[in-house]
This record gives sequence, structure tokens and C-alpha cells, in this order.
Amino acid sequence: MGKQILSSGNAEGLPFSEAVRAGDFIFLSGMVGFGSDGGIVAGGVAAETDAIFAEARRLLQLADATFDDVVKVNVYLAEPEDFEKFNAAYRVHFPQAPRPASA
Repeated sequence: MGKQILSSGNAEGLPFSEAVRAGDFIFLSGMVGFGSDGGIVAGGVAAETDAIFAEARRLLQLADATFDDVVKVNVYLAEPEDFEKFNAAYRVHFPQAPRPASA
């Protein structure tokens, strides 16, 4: 099984790959809600979630995949009070069942 490195150019110079395809699997590196200026997007956790999923969508497209192909999502929230706002934004990107497993 070979591997293919996928990149949108956002991690240039960093010591990791943005995404790697290995056979039928696509692994995306962890993401932060950065805007085009390189800083965290304004608007809180919902805006950050939207920015992260926009980048994930771009990376998946490089592998001819979509959110329908996602089987697992890991999420780390710094503030427990952001949980509901995150879930509302998450539902926009995964609007109907079956949704991916998550942690």
C-alpha cells in the first residue's frame, strides 16, 4: 500500500503533512480555525469550526472525497461552555444521519 501526500499549501514549512492518503484511507492532520490572515478567525467557536471544516473540505476534495466519506472526527475544545455552539456548527457540516463517529 503506497501513500500520497495531499496539501493545500497551508502547512508549508511545517514538520507534518496536512493530509495523507494510504490506500482507501485519508488521514487529516489536526486543524485550528485560522483565517486568511494567519490568525484565529473572529466570531468564536462556531466561526472557528466553520473555518476548520472549510479547510477539511478542500483537503478531502484533493483526494476526490467528501464529508460523506468521513468515518471519524476527533474534536478538542478548550472551553466546555463551547460544546453547544460547536455542536450547532458541526450539524451544519454533517446535517443528517449517519454522522461520523466522534471523540
